[in-house]
Amino acid sequence: MNQEVWTPLKILQWAVPYLTQKGIKTVRLDAESLIAFALGIDRLKVYLQFDRPLNPSELDLLRDFMKRRANHEPLQYILGRREFHGNSFMVEPGVLIPRPETEHLVETALEYLKKNNWESPKILDLGTGSGCIAISIAKAYQVEVWGVDLSQKALEIAGKNANVLHPGGYYHWRLGNWFEALTQEDPEKYHVIVSNPPYVLEREKEDLDEEIRLFEPEEALFAGEDGLKAYQALSQVLEQRLIPGGVALFELHSHNVEKIKKTFEGFPGQQKVLPDLQGLPRVLCLETSSIR
Repeated sequence: MNQEVWTPLKILQWAVPYLTQKGIKTVRLDAESLIAFALGIDRLKVYLQFDRPLNPSELDLLRDFMKRRANHEPLQYILGRREFHGNSFMVEPGVLIPRPETEHLVETALEYLKKNNWESPKILDLGTGSGCIAISIAKAYQVEVWGVDLSQKALEIAGKNANVLHPGGYYHWRLGNWFEALTQEDPEKYHVIVSNPPYVLEREKEDLDEEIRLFEPEEALFAGEDGLKAYQALSQVLEQRLIPGGVALFELHSHNVEKIKKTFEGFPGQQKVLPDLQGLPRVLCLETSSIR
């Protein structure tokens, strides 16, 4: 690559067949994104600089980026960013990459907040990861948020995202396993509890795309042989952690809905499932009675 003059156009012409050969599906978009990132410009501006000679440091950076992508490392980890609910969230290896379907959790939480108009509402995000759910809710509605995760790295990323995207927000980050991570100083009950828990069955592991299976954190994806491990843990004390009239919102595995619902059959309140834009069951809503 470094024996001749390379331009963005020439890199793109080389990268598309190279990444295609490696089994990458979105080759042109990925190549354009990596070129733009290496050059520090917007992706659309790549086309305005097609004939610009690249210097050795830019070529070295692009060589590294293309090699990482060819090894199926997720584009979001290479770029260090993922768009979610209109914001650019920082992500790194070891932190789950936010998915568009998880935005349904955010929208549903906001609907409940607006409908109930609670005074000083408190939100608990279990398995917060990058903080994308908690921060998106807090940016759209004035709430105080507690985010829990087993990963110290995830909490560090969540904190950085909060500082950049919503520096005036009220966030409390807690390291630990589900409700056990909360301290005596934290509220006993919350208005809204949200979670995108691990729900992929172990037997589904080999069916996942290579970049998910090899690079994203297993503890944020897999939930035992039946996919219910996280839901079972969450169901045990859920009722005690919600205010009267509060709601818990959990993302669902669309092929395991009935078993997940059965896990919460002892919950004393209304249970309903909301679909995503594809019509697939996506969010389990557990509403407590306003009188208990």
